[in-house]
Amino acid sequence: MVPRAMAEGAGSGAPPRAACRTLPGAAVVLCTLAVAALFAWNVERTWSLGDDAFISFRYAENLSDGLGLVWNVGERVEGYTNFSWVLLLAAGMELGLAPEVLSNLLGVACGALLLVALQRFAARGRAHSSLFPWLLVLVLAASRSFAAWCTGGLETMLFTLLVFLGYARLFAPWKRERRDALGCGLLFAGAALTRPEGILFGGLAFALLALEVLRRRRSRRAALLWLAPFTLVVAGHFLWRRGYYGEWLPNTFYAKVGGLWLEQGRRYFAYFHDCYRIGWFTPLALVALFGPRRREAAAVLFVLAVYGAYVLAVGGDVFELRFFVHVFPLVYWLLVEGLAVLAALPRAPAAGRVLAALGALALLVTTQLGFERVPANHYGLQSVEGITEYTRMRVEEGRTLRRFIEAGVLPREVVLCVGGAGAVPYYTRWTTVDRRGLNDATIARTPVGGRGFVAHEHDAPHEYLVARGVVVFDVFNNLLVQRRGLRSLAKQEPFHHDGRVLTMRALTLDERALVFATFVDDAELARRFPGARVLALDDG
Repeated sequence: MVPRAMAEGAGSGAPPRAACRTLPGAAVVLCTLAVAALFAWNVERTWSLGDDAFISFRYAENLSDGLGLVWNVGERVEGYTNFSWVLLLAAGMELGLAPEVLSNLLGVACGALLLVALQRFAARGRAHSSLFPWLLVLVLAASRSFAAWCTGGLETMLFTLLVFLGYARLFAPWKRERRDALGCGLLFAGAALTRPEGILFGGLAFALLALEVLRRRRSRRAALLWLAPFTLVVAGHFLWRRGYYGEWLPNTFYAKVGGLWLEQGRRYFAYFHDCYRIGWFTPLALVALFGPRRREAAAVLFVLAVYGAYVLAVGGDVFELRFFVHVFPLVYWLLVEGLAVLAALPRAPAAGRVLAALGALALLVTTQLGFERVPANHYGLQSVEGITEYTRMRVEEGRTLRRFIEAGVLPREVVLCVGGAGAVPYYTRWTTVDRRGLNDATIARTPVGGRGFVAHEHDAPHEYLVARGVVVFDVFNNLLVQRRGLRSLAKQEPFHHDGRVLTMRALTLDERALVFATFVDDAELARRFPGARVLALDDG
């Protein structure tokens, strides 16, 4: 699909480089400043940390402290899906860098590098005077979801960068076959270590490369050189996981993958359209198949079709368009390439230019309007704004509890159970049972009673929480409550979990109380919390 002649621009219809008009230096500077300013503005508007990022922070902290790559000390469970990201954060901790800061700085740097690489990729084989590569990166910089996932603390943008660089290298001419093939394989290997979907993207890349070998456009030696680093890295990671955790697959696979969920996948696609009206522009992807880079367009369409089927099958992700952000560079390159083809219509050049200009304006405006067009949450997804608000609350709770722990009011050793296993466990450092099973092998393998939030459908059995000695069960995903609100909580219906009525208690701290369900009696609570007053809710 990507013949060497095509990759080198032969027969592409682009004028020879010597004959190409080049954008004036001032115009290049203005384009660069426009993209940089829009990107910086939108990143600042969406700057956040997600609660799930603190799972990675906790693993990284334990590794940095010499306790191993674990969630709870002494329990080897792989509750993360971003191996290389955790290692990067742990390395930063060794240098004294806080993961809350480092993670976002790394994400923004990856986003900026991606824009540079994408502009260069779009300009390949095109006249130097073309504005379409600049339109492409401007559209991406205008995207709320792209900007938001440059922060959030997760590996999203590093993974997106590695996947895109891998395909950009695959489609490029390999002037030094050995170096280029090895480098391309390593990029996909890095993606596989960053997220499990990297294996899928790597497999698709190798399928495209194998097709080129069959068509004698790449050599068998090139395919073997590509395959060697990818296979060694991925196989080595599987063997290490088996030896360290005793499993071939990460625990998150069992916790998150509940089988086919096509209806939720359909909602995930519908959310994408509601945010950015992306369905209006999909015909442009087909138009790209008739342009000078048709072979690359066909290869990208193949990758997107397979990956889209995967997202549809698993139901997407609970977080706003994170799985689609992984392929935003490829998606929007196809759309802008389609606009470029329209602009170069040979039989109706004026009409083509008008259509391309209108399409470019519509694409840019609808993308930027995504900041204002956040659909109502009837898709079972969490918007960027919702994630940010929730995380701020949990971070404040975690830091407050940490202050009371350090002051001796709360104990350093307590068994906590939470549904939002992020900031609160990270700051308290309490032994934590993840109610949804991300970090618990037993819960991850319990049957799913019914569909709920995608990838958050398991729930800890009552008997298991009792056996684990859970003292603080965060029933509400909100541990700190104003003391004046305790009586109103007491007037509500009894709280249930797994068909059992829960014993609710409160510990007075300041103007707030720590409210939780518990599986131990009051005498044990008084022994565990000697520095606090233990109350029933109606005592508040």
